[in-house]
Amino acid sequence: MKLTIIGTGYVGLTSALCFANAGHDIICIDKDENKINSLKNKIPTIYEKGLLEMLISAVDNKKIEFSSDLAKGVKSSQAIILAVGTPQDEASGKADLSYIYSASKEASKYVDEYKIFITKSTVPVGTNHEIKKIIEENCGIKIDVASNPEFMREGFALDDFMKPDRIVIGVENDKSQKILEEIYQPWIDKNFPVLFTDINTAELIKYASNAFLMTKVAFINEIENLSTKIGANIKDLTKAMGLDHRIGSAFLNPGPGIGGSCFPKDSMALNHIAKNHEIELSILEQVIASNNQRFKDSAQKIQDFCKKNNSKKIAILGLAFKAGTDDVRMSPAIEIIKYLLADNFEIYAFDPHGIENSKKIFGAKINYCASLQECFNSADEVAILTEWDEFKNIKNFTNFNEKNIIDLRYIL
Repeated sequence: MKLTIIGTGYVGLTSALCFANAGHDIICIDKDENKINSLKNKIPTIYEKGLLEMLISAVDNKKIEFSSDLAKGVKSSQAIILAVGTPQDEASGKADLSYIYSASKEASKYVDEYKIFITKSTVPVGTNHEIKKIIEENCGIKIDVASNPEFMREGFALDDFMKPDRIVIGVENDKSQKILEEIYQPWIDKNFPVLFTDINTAELIKYASNAFLMTKVAFINEIENLSTKIGANIKDLTKAMGLDHRIGSAFLNPGPGIGGSCFPKDSMALNHIAKNHEIELSILEQVIASNNQRFKDSAQKIQDFCKKNNSKKIAILGLAFKAGTDDVRMSPAIEIIKYLLADNFEIYAFDPHGIENSKKIFGAKINYCASLQECFNSADEVAILTEWDEFKNIKNFTNFNEKNIIDLRYIL
């Protein structure tokens, strides 16, 4: 099937490559010509394990095309996937829908027959119906919309897309459902769970799922505070909790806070949606507050740790919000570094993939190291803020015992 995907960010590019890998013919549209040119030349614009190989395969096999020609993209396919950003208003938590509405309005200029617009972006309840209204008012042609939220974990995105726990699809009618069934036939044939529901429910499922997972992490982070205070072993505690099948071991890893482009943003957006409907999500409000406090508390741990040793110089291992990605959006490491800079710390940092994106935030305010060893050697105090497996190798460094290490990810 021919599919058009508007937006080549994290969700758009990953989805495009996976659909191409499943046998569909894909045309990717993006305004950013630098991105388009890079992808045409088989140069990834994001880091994700296995993405380079999948990109090369899709381009070489002519299963994917990259273009800035929106008219061509809209006219080429009956099914058009919207995967543009929905950033967060930091003050209110409200999702900024201006990009997805703008893309819908622009695309409507080229709709000359029935189309279905499928939203992959995470959007509040009611957004798909507004998209339909915008497009139909501008083109005068009846279309359908569908909500198909993604549930990919950064660092495991390709595997999550190709082997999903579930595929959620919100539709309005049988015609839409048949088109989505055709798109996902390769997954249906492999018996992956596909849940068809109404559009409002599909939109809400993504927010509710991420908010629940964030609640689980925030809870274990608070238990880690208590565990540290009374001298309990947090690793044994989480292992025992995880063996209870009602709880499960996933998302029971204490750390310096919850970051990334999904959990914090989606939780705040869900809270904003609830307020608009005069519903109080008191647990969620406390989770959001707890996570914001976690960044401050983690920074304070480092500050206190260093002050004991009369030092204001520290080596930071990890900048990405989690291992397996170059994404630093709301990364705990980034938030913690902001506090340390405000306290006049001299910072040396290393991350296998997150340095370039961190430079866009800090510029020359911190020192970037070319290797793990160089960073480790740069200060007597070392803080581990991202759980990259290679950071475990510091135990083998000849000067390991000479350093004072605060491991906020519990990887050692």
